[in-house]
Amino acid sequence: MTISVGLSVLDSSLYIPELRPKRRESALHEMVARAHQLGAVRDAELLCETLSIRERIGSTAIGKGVAIPHARSLAVVEPRLVVARSRRGIDWGAADGCSVHVVLLALSPAELPNDAHHEFIARAVAVARLQRNRQKLIEADGFDAVASVLKEVTP
Repeated sequence: MTISVGLSVLDSSLYIPELRPKRRESALHEMVARAHQLGAVRDAELLCETLSIRERIGSTAIGKGVAIPHARSLAVVEPRLVVARSRRGIDWGAADGCSVHVVLLALSPAELPNDAHHEFIARAVAVARLQRNRQKLIEADGFDAVASVLKEVTP
């Protein structure tokens, strides 16, 4: 089973144009709360704890202003990508020391095979790898512009 970063995991209601929190934990809580509110997550508390543990293992900030937190969990109903940005930036503990401006939260249900979850994460990384894509995500004037960037890497 493969998952592409495209229409199947994107939902305009899971786009947060401006994250208000300044801290990583608070930003994750806001993103999970949105996914829970919209039915993509069964148990927000469990998912937040899972993401927190993942961040303690090592930061999911991949550098150049991007973080890709991720979880494969019983708390997740179906694969979804929560897309958020912060114009002021969030200290995510990135190795390059840069604040995070784009967060792509990749969520997969526990029953999804590990390989499919890893492919999902890899596709999110592929989007963020290119400077022009990162810039388009930061400057996007709405969900449609974000979705067009994310669809560029869909096979």
